[in-house]
Amino acid sequence: MGVEELAGVAAHEVSLPDEARMGEGDAGRIIVNDEVVALIATIELVKVEGVVTLSGRSSYSDFEGARSKDVEKGVVVKITDNHCSVGVEVNIRYGANVYDTARKLQRNIKSAIENYTGLMVDKVDVTIRGMIIDAPPAGSKTRAV
Repeated sequence: MGVEELAGVAAHEVSLPDEARMGEGDAGRIIVNDEVVALIATIELVKVEGVVTLSGRSSYSDFEGARSKDVEKGVVVKITDNHCSVGVEVNIRYGANVYDTARKLQRNIKSAIENYTGLMVDKVDVTIRGMIIDAPPAGSKTRAV
């Protein structure tokens, strides 16, 4: 019974490229949990201008020191062998270019996961669930258009 079976979480062994292997002998397995990849994707969300929240969340928490258990729904990860696919559902700020924001989010997530885990990211699906309209400044009058 492997560690992943004992822990009851989805985990996948990663075969690293030859240049990343540790010496000649078998140093053991490296296992990356789905939650780790989801956390990386979640942290990358806050780095993209225009992304306001994950779908289903009203705001981001402070991700400094965040743990895997802090990742909420809105990020789906599937790992098979050395490859993974990621799906994120986000809300973006009204006025942000939807296409540019989604493409930047895809690039950031793909790059971070590949750099941090050694997994090859096959795709990053981005679903824009909604747009968030910034509140008008305090004291300003709004009128219906």
